[in-house]
Amino acid sequence: MPERKNKIFIVAGEASGDMHAASLIREINVLNENITFCGIGGNEMKKMNAELLYGIEDVNFIGFSSVIMNIKKIKAVLKQCELRIKEDNPDAVILVDYPGFNLKLISNIRKFYKGKIIYYISPQLWAWHKSRIKIIRKNVDLLIVVFPFEVDFYEKEGIKAEFAGHPLVKRIDGFLNSNLKEKNDKIQISMLPGSRKDEIERMLPVLMETAVKFQNEFECNVNFICSSNFSRAYFTKAITGSNFNIIYDENNTQLNYRTILNSDLVITKSGTSTLECALIGTPFCVIYKTGKLNYAIGSRIVKIKNIAMVNILSGREIVREFLQDDANPERIFHEGKKILTNSVYRNEMKNNFRHLREILTKEDASENAARLIVQNLEGN
Repeated sequence: MPERKNKIFIVAGEASGDMHAASLIREINVLNENITFCGIGGNEMKKMNAELLYGIEDVNFIGFSSVIMNIKKIKAVLKQCELRIKEDNPDAVILVDYPGFNLKLISNIRKFYKGKIIYYISPQLWAWHKSRIKIIRKNVDLLIVVFPFEVDFYEKEGIKAEFAGHPLVKRIDGFLNSNLKEKNDKIQISMLPGSRKDEIERMLPVLMETAVKFQNEFECNVNFICSSNFSRAYFTKAITGSNFNIIYDENNTQLNYRTILNSDLVITKSGTSTLECALIGTPFCVIYKTGKLNYAIGSRIVKIKNIAMVNILSGREIVREFLQDDANPERIFHEGKKILTNSVYRNEMKNNFRHLREILTKEDASENAARLIVQNLEGN
């Protein structure tokens, strides 16, 4: 009789989660190749032969108003995931960040599912929605965090958390070991408008107007690093009005990282990209715009001063953040010009990035997380 294959149901609801989930799958398969994966994800998980019930685009809605507008679709996806978990009875359910969907899923399935529920890359409950900690405490068997301070945070709440390291550190160190910054005759400026449709639509106009200001002031090339969640044609149509370079890395050939490395300045939306820029070592500033209702609600429940993870980890603002009305072309341009022309300011920022690396450590997060997960499965 053939050996029964272990099954894992895994959910990654956004581009960064898809990337981290794929790395996790790869490392789990190194330790135990007798495991199949099914769930929600994107191109990176698909490359790891995970069966995708739904893609990121089916659940990736940001902001209260966007979620409300798509609530029927989200509920339908949630229901199908629950049915699949009930049908397959996998050995483990792994959630990768994305708390809005994942915390609801684990609350629902715990009523019938007796297997391991593992949360990898903890929700940022220390920033907002601290009340959701009780969902973690009640339903999660193994909590794996990627920031050192999260261990103490959860311990004070009576929850044991395992620190694995941050998966971006190894990924970017590997990239830097095989890539050097190229010499360019012109200043290189890169813009990252995001990976969700609503944030892209809000930030692209601001970034394009800002880009024109840089072109008028400096002899520079402007790159727009675009998410492969959408087609190249989508960005070709949306990014208009000047001679901009569209950077589109559909096959994950590290083109995005090479573009950031070779940039003199990056202007990025808040999110994983802030850590990527800092670990690569390229000076940047952060912008973010959301709907007025979303911002009004969010600002009431967020418990921290900054939104960029590099600032949160550092305990102070080491890169400027431009939110809502402050995210206007004039202010962003002024900060970018300061980074480009003030060497003392620029070098201080780079020194702060090096300190950030020390905080995150060189732990191999994907490998450590995979080992913890396989040990939990074998302990069943």
